[in-house]
Amino acid sequence: MQNAGLFEWFVDRSSHNVWMGFAAGFCLTALMHSSAAVIGLAIALAGTGTLPVEVGIAIVLGSNVGTCVTALIASVGSTKSGKFVAWSHVVLNAGGALLFLPLIPYLHNAVAWMSPDHGVQIAHAQTLFNVLSSLIALPLCYLPIWKRAT
Repeated sequence: MQNAGLFEWFVDRSSHNVWMGFAAGFCLTALMHSSAAVIGLAIALAGTGTLPVEVGIAIVLGSNVGTCVTALIASVGSTKSGKFVAWSHVVLNAGGALLFLPLIPYLHNAVAWMSPDHGVQIAHAQTLFNVLSSLIALPLCYLPIWKRAT
């Protein structure tokens, strides 16, 4: 990735655009199959002041959706239940990202209140995104439609 300059290209394009940050997080995670690596890079860049926190949060959201690629690949040739789990992962992460993308400034304000460190803010945003997305999705898990889907 470093030799190809792909990460630098994405960072240059996304330095002031949350949609490009989202695309960067998605593409890099899908290519590397590691959201932890991509989020770690975003935390490090934000911690040094190279990357704006709001773009770092967008990278985190994209990275969460990018992990779905690995789940979908793993579900190829799987059972009906395995495919259901993979697609549930897609719905949870993509739905959460679509919900939170327009709310990035508010998410940034919330995590800025928790810590002045930009890298820590991105880590907190990752945690808040996952917890809130799961809490929002939890009531939907009890809908009768899922009994027919599995």
